[in-house]
Amino acid sequence: MRFALKISVCTVLIVAVLFAAFGHALIARSFSSALSFRVREAEAAYSGLASSLEAEISVLNMYYQSTSPRMLQEVLDRSARAANLDGAAIALYDESRRLLVATAEGFPEKLTYPELTEKRFVYTLLREEKSALLDTAACVPIGMDRYYLSVRFSADDLFAARRAEVTAFVSLHLVTVAVCIGAMLLISYFVSRPVRTLTRATKLIEEGQYDVRADVKSLDEIGDLAVSFNTMAEAIEQKVTALEGYAKQQKDFVANFSHELKTPMTSIIGYADMLRSAELDEEDAFMASNFIFSEGKRLEALSLKLMDLVVLDKNQFELTRGYARRVLGHVIAVVTPMLEQHGLTLETTIEQYQILYEKDLLLTLITNLIDNARKASEPGKVIELTGRKQEGRYRITVRDHGIGIPEEELNRITEAFFMVDKSRSRAQHGAGLGLAIGNKIAQLHGSELHFESKVGVGTSVWFDLPMPKDKRGKEASHEEVDPQG
Repeated sequence: MRFALKISVCTVLIVAVLFAAFGHALIARSFSSALSFRVREAEAAYSGLASSLEAEISVLNMYYQSTSPRMLQEVLDRSARAANLDGAAIALYDESRRLLVATAEGFPEKLTYPELTEKRFVYTLLREEKSALLDTAACVPIGMDRYYLSVRFSADDLFAARRAEVTAFVSLHLVTVAVCIGAMLLISYFVSRPVRTLTRATKLIEEGQYDVRADVKSLDEIGDLAVSFNTMAEAIEQKVTALEGYAKQQKDFVANFSHELKTPMTSIIGYADMLRSAELDEEDAFMASNFIFSEGKRLEALSLKLMDLVVLDKNQFELTRGYARRVLGHVIAVVTPMLEQHGLTLETTIEQYQILYEKDLLLTLITNLIDNARKASEPGKVIELTGRKQEGRYRITVRDHGIGIPEEELNRITEAFFMVDKSRSRAQHGAGLGLAIGNKIAQLHGSELHFESKVGVGTSVWFDLPMPKDKRGKEASHEEVDPQG
């Protein structure tokens, strides 16, 4: 059953039951009020009849010392006329509650009201096939004797009024239920519209349209649900986009890896076959052997880089404390001879702070970044290495003034096998894995590689290292001088 229909059916059932209960109670109360009013009228009429009857019988007893049924019948008729009760049926009973005389048929031979006493007026409703009667009875003391007077009033008008009320109520009930059904269907349609919007959005997302959002602006629980749904949809879209990007990277990785293997292997096989099958002079043989050696070195570098990636993905490394100048001093000692061979100068600005690092990985990362700067720089240029505290972490920056990187390629340079200048990288035995490995190392230190570059101006690369905390979680004090030199 549809949600809107469920709301409508439940609401209409509740309204119908409550309306019927209240209507029944209202009709019952109205009938009870009318009956009470009729009883009070009957009691007042009974008082007048009893007074007239008492006077008539007292006179008869005074003159005749006794009364016959005929006398009582005449007295009863005169008293009824005197009390304006010509339309009522009246019966007179003796002290033992046996019938003496009556103005109409249908009275019992003996009164059967156990609760009837000298001071109590009793009544009951009698339902016959075609009529309804209000049967009343009371005790009438006359002299030393006690009589019981029973008067029956017509109650047809009471039941006719109740039937009319029931008919009117049923009609009103049906109209109310019909209006309620229409109103609830309309209300539930608008109330459930956000749910239908969410359902449509869910189906579109199921079909692959992950950018779909539910346009629900209600300030209720359904609005909160829509906000949560949109948040979930955004998270799903991000995850799917990330998975698609990862799948593309994996596909590109396999394609690039295959290409990187195919090119040197083709050269190695070709020149090896030339050496094996052809008679070459010494110069051509040396050239062929040199190509085989060069491509073999590139394959060796490729295999080592791939091994580094695998190792970085599958190992946990423990960070240790150290002083920045001492750590970077090792890097400077390693790269300075290499830079001097290519006519480059290294300028350093290093603030002395304690840092957390993994020695071998950090040396590999910084050396790799400086080597990339060397490859991008012409002889006579300067490469800058800086280290300074920034926002609670220690930032290391390598800046060159070389050829730069196009802006559209900055987001891809940490992908495996991606090379900005493929011919230049291969000429220097590059495999396009250095920055991928470097980014992994930066991530192991809680950071990432960040790049700023402009073609023809140069490139800056930086990453952050954590700094140790004291027992209270605050930054440890940092000495300006390394106590170990």
